[in-house]
Amino acid sequence: MTSVLNMTEYRPAGRLGGYVRAFQVFSSGQAATASVLDFAGADVCVPVCFGDPVLVEDWAQAEVPSASVVGPRKRAVWLTFGGAIDQVNVSFLPGVAGAFTGLDMDELVGRMAPPDDVWPRDFRDAVAELAPLPVRQRIGGLARLLLTRLDPRREPDPQVLEAIRLIRAHHGRVSVRWLAEEVNLSVSQLERNFARHVGLGPKALARQARLSALAAEAMSQPRPDWALLAARYGYADQAHLVRDFRDLTGLTPAGLAGARPDADFLQDAVACRRRI
Repeated sequence: MTSVLNMTEYRPAGRLGGYVRAFQVFSSGQAATASVLDFAGADVCVPVCFGDPVLVEDWAQAEVPSASVVGPRKRAVWLTFGGAIDQVNVSFLPGVAGAFTGLDMDELVGRMAPPDDVWPRDFRDAVAELAPLPVRQRIGGLARLLLTRLDPRREPDPQVLEAIRLIRAHHGRVSVRWLAEEVNLSVSQLERNFARHVGLGPKALARQARLSALAAEAMSQPRPDWALLAARYGYADQAHLVRDFRDLTGLTPAGLAGARPDADFLQDAVACRRRI
């Protein structure tokens, strides 16, 4: 089955590339309904809706207002797209969204901040004026607007950014103590800084990064060998992998594999369409 939801990523260039993972464009050729599993727990997102709003199924079908700030999540959530699907989602790399929003991420875990509470009126008006433009011009406009909001004074210390990089580079197969030693911080200092800037602790971020990397590899294979993947990614056994899958996604590995014909991929995220 072919998904009715089109998803395309645009990677930012220049200065913004150090902060924004991607501009993710969601669209459909006609009115449609689709659900996707958003796997990107530590990414902070700003969904800019030019069509109908997206709903978060796991948050009591909460409607996501355009230009709201969706905080980090401890587990994957199902999103419902319906009607006229036309959205540009700004996906920030872990730890850096506060430099644009002025928010501490530990106050935003598992929730979203309304646009009126984050952005000044002129910023919101300028975002809305991008609606009639082609996709690339919308993205260029969003990039310029975001750079006007960048406050380097709110960026995390370089040690925190390096710890995040190490987690990503090792696909989550790191210990918190090793991370702290590598960046010359105590464990408590590292955890406090992660709480403020990332929202999730280093252990939680590593756990998500490992499962996300494994899931992306599994979904690229016609018949995943889950026991082999569990060993490759450092799980004690296949049962350990199943527990992590259930805790972080609400699915079993087999459940994720069953969605494969309708699957699309985002970096450090798996978005698989649910049959509805």
